[in-house]
Amino acid sequence: MNPALQHRIRAAGLLLQDDRILLVKHRLRDDIYWIPPGGGFESVSDRSTRDTVQRECMEETGLEVEVGPLVYVREFAEPLAGRFHMELFYRVDAWRGELGMRNLLGLGGDEFEILDVAWVPRAELPRLESFYPAELLDDVWDRLATAEPVIRHLGLQA
Repeated sequence: MNPALQHRIRAAGLLLQDDRILLVKHRLRDDIYWIPPGGGFESVSDRSTRDTVQRECMEETGLEVEVGPLVYVREFAEPLAGRFHMELFYRVDAWRGELGMRNLLGLGGDEFEILDVAWVPRAELPRLESFYPAELLDDVWDRLATAEPVIRHLGLQA
């Protein structure tokens, strides 16, 4: 790995309801993609990556969440952007509130990059423009249904 790369820790929540998963639709320049709600660890406000999931879910979805066990770990490099990412995906065991994007108002970047938040039916996931990380689709439904899921490393991607 290039030592000049900046390291970024991202934590996200996996919320399943019936046969649907909660996803956030982002636009970054000309790219549009769907991802589980989450974002970067902030050393000023987050004591742990679980705190990151709670804060980001509230900001991006309006939901107050109870974070469960760590389920997935993913690493990837963005050499052109000068970043190396470590992503942690936690099961969300419970949530309260009304789904919406009003908490984004006044935040700047995310306010303009997040286009939608929605419960996406499992059957529609293959038809989305882009979904990241795609590896979650292999076993997320069964893995989140177990009481204590075994952590799955999704690999290192460039």
